[in-house]
Amino acid sequence: MDGIQGKLDTLKKEFSGVKKVALSYSGGLDSAVVGTLLAQAGFSVLPVAADVGQQSDFPRISRNAKAMFGSCTPVDAKEETADAIFRAIKANFGSDGRMNGGGFIRPVLAKTLAGVARKSGCQAIAHGSSGVGDDHLVMENSLRVLAPEQRIMAPVRDLDLKRDESLKFAREMKLQTNLGRASSFSADESLWGRMIRQGVSVDQSQAMPPEAYKWSVSPEKAPAKPEQIIVAFENGIPSSVKINGKKITGKAGMLSALNAVGGKHGVGRGEALEDKAIGLKIREVYECPGAKILLLAHRELEEMTLTSRELSAKRGIDATWASLVRKGGWHTRLRRAIDAFIDETQRAVDGEVTLQLYKGGISMKGRQSPHALYDTRLSARDSKGVFSQKEARHYAKLYGLQDVIAYMMDVD
Repeated sequence: MDGIQGKLDTLKKEFSGVKKVALSYSGGLDSAVVGTLLAQAGFSVLPVAADVGQQSDFPRISRNAKAMFGSCTPVDAKEETADAIFRAIKANFGSDGRMNGGGFIRPVLAKTLAGVARKSGCQAIAHGSSGVGDDHLVMENSLRVLAPEQRIMAPVRDLDLKRDESLKFAREMKLQTNLGRASSFSADESLWGRMIRQGVSVDQSQAMPPEAYKWSVSPEKAPAKPEQIIVAFENGIPSSVKINGKKITGKAGMLSALNAVGGKHGVGRGEALEDKAIGLKIREVYECPGAKILLLAHRELEEMTLTSRELSAKRGIDATWASLVRKGGWHTRLRRAIDAFIDETQRAVDGEVTLQLYKGGISMKGRQSPHALYDTRLSARDSKGVFSQKEARHYAKLYGLQDVIAYMMDVD
């Protein structure tokens, strides 16, 4: 406890004058420890439990917060989270296999915190992000834009709180949090998916144990019968999904339904070695059933409705968007400018995509669009086809002409 006492003195000194603090509270280890440290340092702690689509027991989280800090402010932020996710889908975020969505989920959390802090007369906002990843950069960039009058506290990072030190402190203080899970790994959930870090994930040579997964079954244990779903898009945004003949609308509702059906079939698992802004490589394991389904459906529809030049340009723009957002650039003029380009391309991305889920895989079974650039009459080679192959004969003579000349010069 001596080391912890020294950290309390540091908090008191650095944030002298602060009386009330809005705390980003998930109910996990870090937020419970941070809140307790702040309370012991003499600050009045206001836990803010934002619902961004976690599959969590919010009544329990609220009870635990009230037991430890005397209050809890729940905020339903699922619709704003869904809006950010659908913006990411239009930009094909995660198509490279790197699914960490903190770059657009943290800004939603920051907006929630800023609103509560301002209404409740807080002088500071605290979060539990560490200095290892990029979440603290995204969160604080957003907070400085949305709540410049608030001071920002990041005790896990600024006090260099070690995870084993936090676990020991939580046990000694008998904090209301799931210490069993926290001792094995850390998880971050939203409608976008579930990110698993630290603990057992640190050892790169070891596979994640089955108990680390919560949203999905292993492909081996998925149903033996495949299931088809239909995803409809308007202007590049999912407008409805059809599962077992039932049509589902509403952004948050669609994402929740796709996470459920995808997880049932073992869809959405993966991992990546992420390069963080500070230079560290961090292993992150994902469960993103709904996001994986929507990304595949969206890309398939884009292939059908956009020209080859539009697709080529957009791939580069999408990569720039992903890099910018991952590094905390949600609240930038550049992101808004890129969004304007993406939105213009998405005017043609309307239609339906039929997908099959089976044993961890997603396969495309059909697609249709009123703006399809694919024309059966032109592509068919049977008697119904209207394209004359003869017309390509002269084009073939000129195709690659410069390369032919250059090769001949090299031979000479």
